[in-house]
Amino acid sequence: MLELEEAVCRSLTALAGVFALAATPMAVATPAQADTPLIVCTGSVTVDYNPPLGPLPRQTAQGVAEKLGTSGGGSCTGPFAAGSASTGFDQQVSCLLQGLGDTLVHNVVTYHWQGGQTSTITYPVTTVIHAGNQEIVTSTGTVTAGYGVGSLSERIAVYPSLDVLDCLSSAITQQTGLLTVTLI
Repeated sequence: MLELEEAVCRSLTALAGVFALAATPMAVATPAQADTPLIVCTGSVTVDYNPPLGPLPRQTAQGVAEKLGTSGGGSCTGPFAAGSASTGFDQQVSCLLQGLGDTLVHNVVTYHWQGGQTSTITYPVTTVIHAGNQEIVTSTGTVTAGYGVGSLSERIAVYPSLDVLDCLSSAITQQTGLLTVTLI
């Protein structure tokens, strides 16, 4: 009988330890302040091509118009409700080999935020992936001037794949997609 009482006592002591552990406040890991995005904006992006894209790569001027937040049919978290940017660059590109050279283009984009502030972001790395009838263009860089200076930035544009017949007839003058810009 003494053994049974000792076993019950040990079990109750262990059970009390479990309850005490469960009642002890646990430290919860939270992301560092630097990992909390300063801005996350969605919207639209339009690229104009001159000359129009065709099946063979050629030097092409690209004008890019970005509209973020309320002005681009999206939304923003952070201090701004809207923003925009316009950039242009030349590169070898075709509609069959879309993205050719995108990893070589060093983009500098200045976003103009609602209320007059700006963020100039240098995107030295851009990758292009074709998946599921979409072209996904991802740029990573750093805010070099203005709001969020020193912050990291990621810019993701998602475009529908281009029509092959329009491509073969060198008739691709414009491409429109969805855009997300994040400053961390």
